[in-house]
Amino acid sequence: MGVDVRSWYAWVAVLATLITYIVVSGLRKPVSFLPLYTPCQQLLNYVSQTTRSILVRILRQGHIPAHISFIMDGNRRYARMRHRAATSGHISGFDNLTRVLDWCNALGITHVSVFAFAINNFNRSPSEVEALMDLATNKLRELATKSKLVKQHNVRICVVGNRSLLSKEVQEAAEFAEEETKNNTGMRLNICFPYSATDEISFAVQRVAQDVQAHELRVDEVDERVVADRLRIKSPDPDILVRTSGQVRFSNYMLWQSAKRTHIQFIDVFWPDFSFFHMFCILISWQLSYGQIRQRNA
Repeated sequence: MGVDVRSWYAWVAVLATLITYIVVSGLRKPVSFLPLYTPCQQLLNYVSQTTRSILVRILRQGHIPAHISFIMDGNRRYARMRHRAATSGHISGFDNLTRVLDWCNALGITHVSVFAFAINNFNRSPSEVEALMDLATNKLRELATKSKLVKQHNVRICVVGNRSLLSKEVQEAAEFAEEETKNNTGMRLNICFPYSATDEISFAVQRVAQDVQAHELRVDEVDERVVADRLRIKSPDPDILVRTSGQVRFSNYMLWQSAKRTHIQFIDVFWPDFSFFHMFCILISWQLSYGQIRQRNA
């Protein structure tokens, strides 16, 4: 079994730590009538960070996935429930992405993929698409130049998708982010934007056809591996794929890569509300089933 926890004492410790984390997370809300709110909040932040560090150490006693992928769904509904503009939901979603990347880095996960913008999202209202493109342009440059995570932990940014559908300004921002981080040797961040699995597979098949036509590849050499080598995403197949917001569908995302051994988790929480507690539970579930997954794919 993936988790190296043999005694019931250890499980009691895990449970106690989880309860502490849940309680502390629940308490971290402003209380206007509490005079000592600021020092109390600082204490709660410290306890929360300490508890999270303990949970990270617990997880690292077991197997850690090499690649985790996220369908970051629910930003618009998150904003709507708070009577805000859709753009504010996407900003909150980006802010949470930076936290999730920090957790992944602390855990030692080496590849992270995120579904940032689907090709069919171009069918949304022009104003929302324009706002999303502006946000992407700014955040790509910000990630590459100002993000502590990228700078301190050598994160490499890869923008994966059909860039011909993007404006020149957004293309330049994507190229800038990749160029700025191309020599980084830490975690690889695949930002799928604009992306669909069918478009990626079509792209790979076209490249195969071109190589055959150029006599660089024989027809009888074409197999699954040949196509896989020509896909846009240059990371191992994801060990875990997480979709937030309660929707139970893949939405044309990483269909090729997720077909064999990926542990799928649909979770009923909007992406901006996705917390370390959710992450912990997903990883524990994967670790507990690791032996079965490995045996099934042997």
